[in-house]
Amino acid sequence: MAEPQQAGLPRRGPRLGLLADAFDDEFQKQVLVAAEREARQQSLDFVAISGGMLGVELQHPKSFVFDLLGPHNVDALLICAHTIGHHATVDQMAAFVQRYAPLPRVCLGIEIPGLSSLLMDNEVGMYTAVKHLIVAHDRRKIAMIAGPAANPEAQARYRGLVRALAEQGMHVDARRMGQGDFTRTSGSLAVAELFDRCGLAAGEVDAIVCANDVMALGALDELDRRGVRVPRDLSLVGFDDLDFARYARVPLTTVRQPVTEQVRHAVRSLAGALHGIPLLERAITFETEFVRRRSCGCNTRSRERVLSWPLPGETKDFAGALRDRQESVVTNLRQAAHGGFDFVPEDWERRLFSTFLEQVAEPEAPAFVNCVEDICYALLRRDSSVGSAHDVLLVLRRDALACVHDSATRGRIYDLIQEALLVASDMAAIAQAQQRGELVDLMGTVAEATAAMLAAPSLDALSKAAEEHLPRLGIRAGTVALFTEPNRVTEQSEATLVFSETVRCDKFLRFPTRQLAPVGFLEGRSVVVVPLGFRGERLGLASLAFGAPDTMLYEELRLVLSSAVTGALLTRAVDQARREVEKLAITDPLTGLYNRRHLSERIRDEFVRMRRHPRSLSLALVDLDGFKQVNDRFGHEAGDRVLVTVAQRLRGGLREVDIVARFGGDEFVVLLPETNAAQACMVSGRILQNLSGQPIDEHGIVGATFGVATTDDDGSQIDADGLLRRADHALLCGKRAGKGRVLHFDDCPALLPEK
Repeated sequence: MAEPQQAGLPRRGPRLGLLADAFDDEFQKQVLVAAEREARQQSLDFVAISGGMLGVELQHPKSFVFDLLGPHNVDALLICAHTIGHHATVDQMAAFVQRYAPLPRVCLGIEIPGLSSLLMDNEVGMYTAVKHLIVAHDRRKIAMIAGPAANPEAQARYRGLVRALAEQGMHVDARRMGQGDFTRTSGSLAVAELFDRCGLAAGEVDAIVCANDVMALGALDELDRRGVRVPRDLSLVGFDDLDFARYARVPLTTVRQPVTEQVRHAVRSLAGALHGIPLLERAITFETEFVRRRSCGCNTRSRERVLSWPLPGETKDFAGALRDRQESVVTNLRQAAHGGFDFVPEDWERRLFSTFLEQVAEPEAPAFVNCVEDICYALLRRDSSVGSAHDVLLVLRRDALACVHDSATRGRIYDLIQEALLVASDMAAIAQAQQRGELVDLMGTVAEATAAMLAAPSLDALSKAAEEHLPRLGIRAGTVALFTEPNRVTEQSEATLVFSETVRCDKFLRFPTRQLAPVGFLEGRSVVVVPLGFRGERLGLASLAFGAPDTMLYEELRLVLSSAVTGALLTRAVDQARREVEKLAITDPLTGLYNRRHLSERIRDEFVRMRRHPRSLSLALVDLDGFKQVNDRFGHEAGDRVLVTVAQRLRGGLREVDIVARFGGDEFVVLLPETNAAQACMVSGRILQNLSGQPIDEHGIVGATFGVATTDDDGSQIDADGLLRRADHALLCGKRAGKGRVLHFDDCPALLPEK
């Protein structure tokens, strides 16, 4: 059941978490889509975490996000152990899963003792494929591109190869064993390794089986490059039956894993656990299915040779004979779909069967063709392939022909199935054309979004760019939150971007990092959480609403946002450094006041303004009384402390528009815009009282003498240097008159000496 909420936080509904490596490949995309759909069916909020593989250090870190998951933010976990644990041992994977106790957990792909684990019969699947190569195609020189050595699924597939070879009196030849890591590149490299380093000629290998479809496509790339023809020169087999396997240059013979069925079963089990139904603490194995296509050498599109029914002398008509076999035909149709019809409305097999009989009897009635069209439309609406519809139609033709004894009915069946195949092909071609157009549009949108975010000079500009462009990519809500301390997964994060069609949050709002997003953002929606990191630095998290047209976009956006955040932070740091340098250039390093150089520029600026808009300008030159004695008696460090305190008191008695600067030694200048002589003397008197009335520090009191000068209204009779000379003359007169006073130039007893 859901854990009680922390005080002050709103109650949330049950939430399912999915832990995976990334969602940028077809296999994990299939897992994500199936899990999210079933979670919605079970009324669960959903959060998918892209955290990388155990034991694999990435340039842009990810795995820290796994440390943030627990009962405080999810109520049950579906763990893709087979992708997270590609390079981990079972013990390492078990320790990883145990950290999330006591949450209800289901593991996919790897058996974890004492937990509910959903497995695939990998060994039997590979055994069946290899046996088919040997028996059906007489392949005797079989090579294998295996998966990661520590991966349990890769090990099981290898055992399937060994078992099939042993049954035929054969053994594994080490020269024909290649190693891959489930990536396309590794498949290409493994083929190159077999033929180059191991010195195998084309005739010494007549088949290659790969531990997954992705490596098989890489192997096909390298075989094409070498001029080796598949399947004429060499058979090729994959494993997984991902969508692209059907549409490879040579349709790929493979082993289908019922991934969607497995994931839906897992989500339903976890939903039951949240309602008090205990999970089975053991492994459940799903059967795999061998799928024949062209790459092994089979011709799956040839017309079937079937025995006609009824036998000679029997009179039952075609329709009656086929109805007698209805249950068998329906089962065959379901199997032929290879799990590709999961989201087609239920009982599609019986509707297809009945409308087929109807249109064979009445060729002018389009019931069957309409049913085929509806099925294909349902597949395309769910972004599924219509290729499985071809397989279903061919099986229906085979089973129907087995019940025909007259040539007229046989011809009608061929024509009707051919029409249905053409309808499915046309719909597939139209859909592919539309998808190509949509892909071009999507690429343009992604390029615009990427350019806008990478060019953002600040976090605020990045926020605006993301808020503008991400909804165009189907992501209608999102948050980007950065850790409050750089490169540390801190207790607090700060949301630099929040946009949503329902929840409103202030940007730059701080929230506990373990919430994954600001309060309320995850409620009632499906979200993909991607960690942000760049060149070893951990930056924060992005929580993006599920809904992008391709799940690979989430990984792409992770990299873009990480780079954009890094760029914005770097720009901010550069700006801060520049401001610091500029500040150093115009300030006195001891007191922090403006220096003499900057004071001269500001006086000139004030004279320019004064001449445009006539007004008074006053300047006070301040010299400390008794400062030399402090230095002589207590040393220069004590003198420095006195200067710093004096600077603070000078600033404290002025307006924001006034300027105070250290002129040199123990002399200071106060520039007073729009201030006449009387006002300047009053301000100077107030500052003098503040300086002289309180001890500076334990070394006693220092006083000050102020020499003040004021320009006429337009400054036409005096320049900046002249104003300083007048203030200096007034200061000298004040010193001679007894110090500790304010004296204006206009009140001085002597004329200003000649320049």
